[in-house]
Amino acid sequence: MPKNALAAVPSPGRFLTFGAYARKYVELLEEGWGIPPERVLARTGLDAGTLASPDLMVPFADVVTLFNNGYRLCGAPDLGLRYAARLRTSSHGILGAAILTSHDLQSVIDLFYDYLGLIAPFLLVHQEDRGSNRMLVLEIISDVPGVDPVLLYDIALLSAFNVMKLILGERTRELVLHFANPAPSHAAVYVDYFDCHVIFNASSYGVSIPVDLLGCRVPSADPDTHRMLISQISESMGRVLAKTAFVDSVRRTLKNGDGPLPRMCDVAEAFGMSERTLRNRLRRHDTSFQELLDVEREERAIHFLRHTDKSIKEIAYILGFQESSNFSRVFKKWTGMTPLNFRHGES
Repeated sequence: MPKNALAAVPSPGRFLTFGAYARKYVELLEEGWGIPPERVLARTGLDAGTLASPDLMVPFADVVTLFNNGYRLCGAPDLGLRYAARLRTSSHGILGAAILTSHDLQSVIDLFYDYLGLIAPFLLVHQEDRGSNRMLVLEIISDVPGVDPVLLYDIALLSAFNVMKLILGERTRELVLHFANPAPSHAAVYVDYFDCHVIFNASSYGVSIPVDLLGCRVPSADPDTHRMLISQISESMGRVLAKTAFVDSVRRTLKNGDGPLPRMCDVAEAFGMSERTLRNRLRRHDTSFQELLDVEREERAIHFLRHTDKSIKEIAYILGFQESSNFSRVFKKWTGMTPLNFRHGES
């Protein structure tokens, strides 16, 4: 395995991931804090009944909204750890099945290297050899609007640890988990989740693995079944990439530039087609120009309010609202807060 190789990860715009992730999160918030599922599912296209389907794939954007809702409703500092602790290898769908049939730990690492985009399209992983250790470094390559990056790293690292625990057993104590953030007030809680050494204020997020552990066999290895699963994963990923290529192109067009968002006629002209053709092509991909525009509006609104001193009126104009009151009404529908309360960190 070459040093510093980068995983081939689809962009976050692929917007599909396993429904089990959403279901586990909804269950956690209901059981842990008594939060009704409908409150966690607010402003998504999902419902509790739909999430019960074992093979469900859901829009990644809806999972982001779930995380935002849940974090806002409970605010538990160890929410990411509590959530990841509920994830089993089977929660990762067909990729989880491929993990369970892999040959050894290195094969599992290679699997995530190639197909991480199926479960975490915002995340990149690369490997570095540091002396007698292999370091897996995690990096968020795209903003996940409204979600604390530390929460995402908590989930990613504990999920990876759980998979390695399945393979290594007690030898997971030889691993070292690296967190780039300062030690939080609940740092002692990490001991309850990670049966290994944990370092805060590290240079990066990741896990250090002694090289001699990479050859540890997966107890349920099954080469024939594994080859079949890899074929299915490759086909599934290919279909996702082909299906969403056009949608991603439209999304990138909306993201270009810092000025007012382009109108539908402008985007259609950029693609050399009529508005009707643009509308029909997006409909065939189960979306619409308005849906894509609303996602971009929400992302930009959150960015402007958090990271700039632009006035509410100026932000409304940039996002295409004729009146700032209309922007405030829509923003409250997105986040449950007015733009002014959001900027001031009020609930």
